[in-house]
Amino acid sequence: MESPRKLPRREQEAWEALHRLAPCTALELQKEMGGTYSGTRAVLSRLVSRGLANHRYDGPRYIYEPIQDSSSAGQSALREIVATFFRGSNAEALSALLAISKDAVDDDELERLQAMVSAARRSKGDDDA
Repeated sequence: MESPRKLPRREQEAWEALHRLAPCTALELQKEMGGTYSGTRAVLSRLVSRGLANHRYDGPRYIYEPIQDSSSAGQSALREIVATFFRGSNAEALSALLAISKDAVDDDELERLQAMVSAARRSKGDDDA
């Protein structure tokens, strides 16, 4: 399977939209992305041939889905972003994420983040938490 981060722009956009909408038809994807129906079908065909999407026949239309589930695709993309823009530092990436969403982070989310940090410490055997 080819890395989605190295796709041409239109295919990258379709791959990302496919993760948001799946399962979906070419028409649904075209409405999300704009452009022509035939252009959308061509992009979907390329994603299928690259092993990034799957399709099945459902009556008069094809239903498309990404091969990789959104969670693991998101983790893979995030690993690349952290490596590229944050010198591999999870702390720098999290700091940037919190800085851009500081108004949207509520106490429940902060508690979940604290629980994840505590669990990561325990899994490494560091009981200084």
